[in-house]
Amino acid sequence: MANSVNPLRAFHNIVANQAISFDAKVEQLLGFGLELFGLEIGIVSKVINQTYLIQFVESPIPELTPGMTFTLEETYCMHTLKAQQATGFYHAGKSEIASHPCYHTQGLEAYLGAPILLNDEVYGTVNFSSPNPVSPFPPEAYDYVELIAQWLGAEIARNEAMARLTAQAATLDKLEKVGKIGTWSVDLLTGYIEWGKQTKLIHGVEDDYVPSIESALAFYPEGEHREKIQQVMSHAIENGRPWNIRAQLITAQGKARWVVSRGEVEMQDGQCVKLYGTFQDVTLNVERARELQLAKEKAEQASKVKSVFLANMSHEIRTPMNSILGTLQLLSQASLEPTLQNLVSKAGYSAKTLLTIVNDVLDYSKIEANQLTLENAPFSALEISESVMSDLLPEAEVRQISLTLESADNFIDGWAGDAVRIRQILLNLVSNAVKFTHKGGVRVELLCGPQTENPWLQFNVSDTGIGMSEEVQQLVFERFAQADSSTTRKYGGTGLGMSITSSLVNLMEGDLTVNSQPGLGTHIAVRLPLKPASLSTEPASQQTAEPPQLRGRRILVAEDNDINQMVLASMLESTAAEVTFVANGREAVEAVGSSSFDLVLMDIQMPEMDGIEAFKLINQQHKNLPIVALTANVSPRDVSAYLNTGFTSHIGKPIDMQLLYSCLHGLLV
Repeated sequence: MANSVNPLRAFHNIVANQAISFDAKVEQLLGFGLELFGLEIGIVSKVINQTYLIQFVESPIPELTPGMTFTLEETYCMHTLKAQQATGFYHAGKSEIASHPCYHTQGLEAYLGAPILLNDEVYGTVNFSSPNPVSPFPPEAYDYVELIAQWLGAEIARNEAMARLTAQAATLDKLEKVGKIGTWSVDLLTGYIEWGKQTKLIHGVEDDYVPSIESALAFYPEGEHREKIQQVMSHAIENGRPWNIRAQLITAQGKARWVVSRGEVEMQDGQCVKLYGTFQDVTLNVERARELQLAKEKAEQASKVKSVFLANMSHEIRTPMNSILGTLQLLSQASLEPTLQNLVSKAGYSAKTLLTIVNDVLDYSKIEANQLTLENAPFSALEISESVMSDLLPEAEVRQISLTLESADNFIDGWAGDAVRIRQILLNLVSNAVKFTHKGGVRVELLCGPQTENPWLQFNVSDTGIGMSEEVQQLVFERFAQADSSTTRKYGGTGLGMSITSSLVNLMEGDLTVNSQPGLGTHIAVRLPLKPASLSTEPASQQTAEPPQLRGRRILVAEDNDINQMVLASMLESTAAEVTFVANGREAVEAVGSSSFDLVLMDIQMPEMDGIEAFKLINQQHKNLPIVALTANVSPRDVSAYLNTGFTSHIGKPIDMQLLYSCLHGLLV
């Protein structure tokens, strides 16, 4: 080695100098090595895979600069890395190295190098070389080059760690700003509180603000919020429990802010010595939640108002409809000349059509408000289908088209579900098919799947009607929609029927598919995932249009509408029963208290005292007296409520004479 005064002191003076940068220290170390070893070229390299990258270089050769790369095999350093320790040679031309590519391309005679390790992983090398041979390297030369390599490895690792921490700190700072999250800590041994920058922003204080425990708590309003913070901190100190709470604070500028405070504890020897955690400004979230809650309450109120309006509208429409349909039913029983009988029949059909429109509007409002509930009871799909066919056969005959019902050879009847809604689905589909078919006919087919695993019931409705384009098929199930305005003018309807049908199928978790072409008819299939059920073997009670003979029986009717009283009087006249009318619930209670009756027909919405209150008062004294709810409130929820209250039965308005006579027959005959 070259003569040098105290090499260790010279090395220490370089690496311990805090006034110069890492790069400057590396440059001075390379110069120190060149002088110490008597060589001309000093390099710090980084090895990436098999690539040798020059990071720092001290050399008289101007072409040799940082950033240059070689393949590792072209350098003497490959031997150093293989040896995993300092290696060197002083006269390459007279050694086994003479065949190395580096000797042929660079002509380097002398070399001394050591591997740089980061966490036991190879980073690169520090090496010194010369095109001239030198004297053999003494053992301490290898020690010094390894000392330089060790310092480089440790310093590079520290710099990289600092770079990562700086990057993480920058990222954390950005995240804190985006999330409005600030950090904090409390040293319980010294009482020192540290707030991060974002925490100070949340509290509205300056960057140089130094809080105390008392001043930090003072940001929370006295009462609930301050007590909440004090309580969780006390529990944390006593029990080591973390917390996560939401509270309100008042900033230094007097602005109210909502924050989520999260805290953790640091324990030593079973004692809490430090609290630390985060603040997050959630004011916008709280305000938006309040806005959403207000919007929800307004929507619920609007829905309630709409429901009340629709219920009132239903009652108000059904009350006069009761008079109209009741009168028409009575007229249809009379002996009229053919022309008048035809007019009565057409008026009855029109009145029922109007009632269907009202029902459509009410049904859709219930579906829209998620208020429609489905029943689950055994029913006969065949009976439902035959009932629908019976209802629509007169219209099909008027149109001079066929209406047929078929069932598959393997069809098995008996299912569990909501028979009323399933009938509504089929009635809507068949009614539409009949309405839009001018020649040919409508065919209904019943099918079912295997009644073991995943059973299903299917209705196929096919017609030879006007058909639909793909565009119309997409539109027809939208609410208030029909093919176009001319469809409404020509065929009528609300445009709700098919939307209700689709919604009912969805509620039953079924599938509805449409196959149609303009002018070639339509095929609609509805498949419902229903379970098989056993049907009662007892014969169903048949409704009869014949009035029961009730001579000697006394019936009390509570009805406030004069016209409806007249209609009911006419309907009951043929039963020969003695009928008494009262105009409200109070009069009904007085009548039952002063005389005996065999049955009460009780309207619900009446002045002075409604039917519910009147029922309760009468039922307290006459528990065996049959009381039938006679009302325009016909929703399943209303009917269920009346029956649960204790009413014997329910008859909806408009009153169907067959249903009325059937009810009287069952209760009084």
